[in-house]
Amino acid sequence: MRIPRVRLCAALATVLLSVFAARARAQTASMPEPTFRVSSSLVYLDITVLDKSGQPVVSGLTQDDFAITEDKKPQRIFSFEPPQVHRVSSGDNPNGKPPITILVLDLLNSSFADFAFIRYSMRQFLMTQPLQLAAPTEMMVVGNQSLEMVQGFTHSREDLLAALNHLPPAVPFKEMDGMFFWDRFAQSIDALQQIALQNKGVPGRKNVVWVGHGGPNIELIGPDFSGEDIQNLKQYVHDTTNMLVDSRITLYVIYPGLKMHRDMTISMMDSDVDIGDSDPFSGEINFGVFANETGGQLFFNRNDVDKMIGQSELLGSEYYTLTYQPQERDDNGKFRRIRVTVREPGLRVVTKAGYFAPQKYQVDDPRQQHMANLSEAVQASIPFKALDVSVAGIVRHPDTNTAQFTILLHADNLHWLLDDSGRNAAGLIAAAVSLDKNRDMLASKMWEGSVSPRNPQIADRIEDVSNVQAKLLITVRIPRKTQSVRIVVETELGGRLGTADVDRKLIDAAPAEPTPEPKLITPSRPDRFRPPYVPPPSK
Repeated sequence: MRIPRVRLCAALATVLLSVFAARARAQTASMPEPTFRVSSSLVYLDITVLDKSGQPVVSGLTQDDFAITEDKKPQRIFSFEPPQVHRVSSGDNPNGKPPITILVLDLLNSSFADFAFIRYSMRQFLMTQPLQLAAPTEMMVVGNQSLEMVQGFTHSREDLLAALNHLPPAVPFKEMDGMFFWDRFAQSIDALQQIALQNKGVPGRKNVVWVGHGGPNIELIGPDFSGEDIQNLKQYVHDTTNMLVDSRITLYVIYPGLKMHRDMTISMMDSDVDIGDSDPFSGEINFGVFANETGGQLFFNRNDVDKMIGQSELLGSEYYTLTYQPQERDDNGKFRRIRVTVREPGLRVVTKAGYFAPQKYQVDDPRQQHMANLSEAVQASIPFKALDVSVAGIVRHPDTNTAQFTILLHADNLHWLLDDSGRNAAGLIAAAVSLDKNRDMLASKMWEGSVSPRNPQIADRIEDVSNVQAKLLITVRIPRKTQSVRIVVETELGGRLGTADVDRKLIDAAPAEPTPEPKLITPSRPDRFRPPYVPPPSK
């Protein structure tokens, strides 16, 4: 069974999204803050304390009221911050650091009707917010192919509403077809990894509000998987857990479902269970476990989704921060259980459940070099010419505030391999990134796949590539502050990079057409991550 550690598409998304991260959040803190890393000596815990009615307790507690254990061993608290420190900066609180909010709309795992309800509920929530948001907020969509940023971090409610109102239509064909079960599973967890890596090194707590069902549920108990399959799946989610904990991300999942189904029931139970001291993913892998593991919650109320979004924001903004230095830790890869208690009876502490210790001799993921190269290509003002990349055409779609770019690639530095049909094809990863005048990212769209030579007469055999070209299409949102769009293309083999830049004036002068109607795509093969037949859970 092939479970992707992080596919190249995910790696690209991570890099593109991370470009804006440090600069976008610089305004949230006046001084740099050390980062929590599971492999470092200092552990950060963002803690929400609830009273008997479930409301946050924001005053009256000091460092002496808290106690921390890791694997049942008491830990000495190194530092303490009350909720007041994390609120919006003001004259009385110049160093306030409001938590970052990342709104994720789940098209991948939602029915057409559910996603319409998700959009409606998000709009209702945003309309209740002030014009100037207290915390920097970003909006993403998990779609059929990738995680897309539709609005970068902003304090403007109108920016978010404009992005929401101009989302292009799409048919959730993977949710409708059981053959994509494993693709949805991998894509959903990849999205969590991308968001975690995006925020790696950024000070403070980050609240991910995932509106939708989340990835499919996987049961590890039973005869469907071999021992190696289970080990690969566990390592995949263990890595994801550490990425989330490392980045100080808390996951809140909002179920908008017009109907209840099995995955939702299991996730709801797992989001509110005491996982004990063992591996939280020993029996089930679902978004409820991730919410529990990161100190978040899972909400289900189909009539009040907008209120649930607001509740998750409230819980994520009123928190204490404690740090400690682990006294003992073996590099054995096992789960390290963290427990936090308070002296006052009747109060409940919600925080991260723990993390997985590193393993000795674990090989570093080679995608790190890919990410470093791609990050440089996005940020740099100079062109990259290892690939000959040019823009052959632009079409605007004013109804969705997007533009489609036709990208031409000269074949000199492409790596041609035979595909399943015996024709030559080159594997590529591409992205279009909308940038403002400061080269901060406003929107991005990723593309992953293969291209064939444009001339069908030479597609079966390539001997002379001097006149060979390949073409791909990619569409990205063009927010109103966009000054330019940078196209980045990388070869899957060899990591050759090429860029092309398009000025906003050229985009505005391009011909306009309505956004094409969404089409239902029927797969010609089972998705590539399916093991020997495992029936997906019935709804």
